[in-house]
Amino acid sequence: MERSRTIRYKWSDVLVGYTFTSPSIVLMLLLIFVPIGYSLYLSLYDTSLTNPTPVFLGLKGFASVFQNHDALTAIRNSFVWTILVALFQFALGLGTALVLNRAFRLRWLARGVVIIPWVIPGVVAGMVWRLVYDAQFGFLDTLLARLGITAAHIDWLGLPGLAMFSVVLAAIWKGFGFSMLMYLAALQTVPPSLYESAQMDGADGAQRFFHITVPHIGSVVRTTVLLTAIWTFNYFEIIWVMTGGGPIRSTHIAPTYIYELAFMNFNFGNASRFAVLSFLLVSVASIQYIRMIFRREKL
Repeated sequence: MERSRTIRYKWSDVLVGYTFTSPSIVLMLLLIFVPIGYSLYLSLYDTSLTNPTPVFLGLKGFASVFQNHDALTAIRNSFVWTILVALFQFALGLGTALVLNRAFRLRWLARGVVIIPWVIPGVVAGMVWRLVYDAQFGFLDTLLARLGITAAHIDWLGLPGLAMFSVVLAAIWKGFGFSMLMYLAALQTVPPSLYESAQMDGADGAQRFFHITVPHIGSVVRTTVLLTAIWTFNYFEIIWVMTGGGPIRSTHIAPTYIYELAFMNFNFGNASRFAVLSFLLVSVASIQYIRMIFRREKL
């Protein structure tokens, strides 16, 4: 009797839980899984605005992605963009966290200022950096000219050789605050007694960093770098606002190239195929991130 009552209460709790979560589940199905399923369907067909009748291609269409020069350029740029931004956000974020973990006057103000770029919307950050890089009236050209480094104006966003590194610099500035915040939180969990004991044993700063700091924050660093790489690979606003993928497609990455194919060229089949490949690539990184989280929880 008591057991049946307990089972009835459990089922009642489950029913109440599903009742309250069902709106969110339905919303996720409509806004996430249905578009993903439709993109998978479109990726198997050759369809565009000028050719509305779908022609079934199957998996053959995916082979054409790797034969397209623009697609290969976008793939290469995506890896360059992701690696550079994630690497320098890690280095700058960790360095800033180490500085802000020390006690000094107005430390609270410095922490607040450093986090500002991260909370600025991507579109606003892109517009600000467009003004910084402006070839005629930009702050960067003016600064370099007054320092005597350059005499002529440089079109930072108009030269293929400079445009990618210019947007990478803007993205590093925009996102390193998140890495700093994560590393700073991890640094504050390291017991100060370990540093004191190591210093008494004669360990210098480098030894304390590599033998105490790194092992304690290593899991946070790995998780943050992987999460930053996933976000950077999917980042759209700052490149689209600053360059639109140009000049000569030198800054096109996966999201901007997909947007151009789908909403400017109206080539929905090619856009879906490229989106599916990007989705699979990001899914591999996301699975690795989830495994890392579960591994940390088991420790």
